[in-house]
Amino acid sequence: MRRARNCARLMLIGLALQCGATVWANGTPASASEGLIAPATARHRLRLHGVDITYHVTWSETVLEDETGTPQATISATGYVRDDVGDRMRRPVMFAFNGGPGASSSLLHFGLLGPRLLTDPDANGVRKLVDNSESLLDVTDLVLIDPVGTGFSREIKPDGGKAYWSPAGDSKAVETLVRNWLHDNGRTSSPIYFIGESYGGYRLAEMAKNIGDLNVAGLVFISPITDRSGTSGRGNDQPFIFALPSMAATAFAQGKIQTNGRSVEQVFEEARAFAQGDYAVALQQGEELPAAERDRLAERMSKLIGLPAAPIAAANLRVDTQDFLEQLVPGKIVGRINTRVSAPKPDGPLIPGRSKAADDPALNMGASNIKKSVWIRDYLCTEVGVKTDRDYISLTLDVNFSWNWSSGSPKAEDNSYFNITPNIAKLMKERPRSRLLLIGGYYDLATPVLLQRYALTHNGVPLDRTKIHVFASGHAPYDEDEGRMRVTSELHEFVAKGSQGTPESR
Repeated sequence: MRRARNCARLMLIGLALQCGATVWANGTPASASEGLIAPATARHRLRLHGVDITYHVTWSETVLEDETGTPQATISATGYVRDDVGDRMRRPVMFAFNGGPGASSSLLHFGLLGPRLLTDPDANGVRKLVDNSESLLDVTDLVLIDPVGTGFSREIKPDGGKAYWSPAGDSKAVETLVRNWLHDNGRTSSPIYFIGESYGGYRLAEMAKNIGDLNVAGLVFISPITDRSGTSGRGNDQPFIFALPSMAATAFAQGKIQTNGRSVEQVFEEARAFAQGDYAVALQQGEELPAAERDRLAERMSKLIGLPAAPIAAANLRVDTQDFLEQLVPGKIVGRINTRVSAPKPDGPLIPGRSKAADDPALNMGASNIKKSVWIRDYLCTEVGVKTDRDYISLTLDVNFSWNWSSGSPKAEDNSYFNITPNIAKLMKERPRSRLLLIGGYYDLATPVLLQRYALTHNGVPLDRTKIHVFASGHAPYDEDEGRMRVTSELHEFVAKGSQGTPESR
């Protein structure tokens, strides 16, 4: 059963949409003028793997100040700590965040890790929270982080979020929350795991250069991007190479190529070998590629990705991702973050001036830049005890469109070719027992899995401590019940392996 968690799907919108128009849903940014929200704590019970455990959940927000000590904004988190633990300092703690930018942690929180799951809408559009019998709370405590502008986190003063809506400011804010949580909870020596999904993977890689003093045991990247040199730039052939295998998987899913009994893994691998072989050689020749060779390769590509050979040849073998999504299925547009999804092609943008990528049918934003969740708000207010009138913001493109990619550089173009993957390699060398898990999906054209793999294998990351697992899924590999169980199993194994040879983490 597919879990329709459209309120918080996290493609790397900032990179996929790039320079979208800023359209505030209510005319102005959100404000926390009503004052700070008091911390809230509650105790609950959950049955995991045949054992009843008790835990306490705490929600709180951290005030972020500028260099003069003036409060600017808040960042908040929901922490889950198991009660029946002996030596808590040996108990792992996992910090997790999604991406966007402009996304809350709700997808990881209520779709994978936390003790409560948010169900699909029923026939009346009603969703429910049910116990998550596969939560990771049996092996690690959990902290789910909502960056500035998402969840209940807000600006305190006008333009107070601006300093945190950039790669450097955002990562520093999350690092501040992490360090404060560890200190306040007496967990500074606990083994630490991080999960960053989509832009959250970029955030984690940005943080990696500064957290070598923490007891980092493991890094989990879900559909991340840490090397934009493979996604953008005029004259750069890498984006076409990385996208082609995922286009082949998309054509497979949409029934636009002959499968001949092959699996998606086999289709992807055939396209990957071509993309990194004959295709890469041809692209390197640029305009010098003979027309006959171009046409021959266009025919071969047509059989791989399902588009006619003529437009492929006319594009000089360089198929734009958005064009591919709009042309593969006549009369429809295919989803970018989950290419198994398609919908009737709209006549125009749902919001004038907004990038087409925001109209992704798998994202399901509609004619709005903000997704709110009444179910998550109700959970935090009734089951946790948070007292607030704020809406819970699952995803906001307003923050996304306000993102300052230049981070202080005088020209945004200066950062079009960022690659911060070496930060990960540096951290893993500083923490020689740390390990890395990369999880991706074949049906993801927001952050193609070949790009994810290429970044890790070309930037000094110790591969003997790295595991890569690709699922037959979209951008969120746990977005279906079967996928969630498989991802959860991978995470349990990852944490358990890190605990081998150490005293019982409970």
